[in-house]
Amino acid sequence: MLLNGEFSKENCVKAKRRAYIVGALMLIIGFLSLSMPLMASFAIETLLGFFLLAVGLSNAFSAYGAFREGVTPWHHIFMAVISVLAGIVFLTHPVAGVITLSMILAAYFLADGVYKVVQFFRLRKVGGSFWMLLSGALGILLAFLMWRNFFEGATVIGIILGFDLIFSGVSLIMIGRGFSEMSKNL
Repeated sequence: MLLNGEFSKENCVKAKRRAYIVGALMLIIGFLSLSMPLMASFAIETLLGFFLLAVGLSNAFSAYGAFREGVTPWHHIFMAVISVLAGIVFLTHPVAGVITLSMILAAYFLADGVYKVVQFFRLRKVGGSFWMLLSGALGILLAFLMWRNFFEGATVIGIILGFDLIFSGVSLIMIGRGFSEMSKNL
């Protein structure tokens, strides 16, 4: 968030602007996700299916180029096959894709939550950093709730994602306010 980790007036103003913009976007997307959780779950799953296909085709193209150069890129071939198959499964079997995505998102929320808690200790001098800690703790809690309940329904992804985005957005806006106050004092 800060350039070179410095708390200069210019860096605080830039960080404030970024925090406000990204925070506001996260709030909007979070509320949309909460208002249509099932649609959000399947939209995420479908988008991921297309991304996996794109990655698989990219690896296949890379492997083809390497074969033409006389190299045997088995790792590209392996990743191409796995990515294309995963993409096809996500697009043709959306419920299986949503359950898989639930497991992946639980891991993401855990990692994101731990990262935010660590960031809190780095930014605790900035006003509003408590919100970063709260957002991190919520991410960790959501990860455990999702891991425990990922079979209960596809709407869980949209709801949990919505809440995480809302709390992340609020935490960034509060950090932006902290940077605003800090820039006035520098």
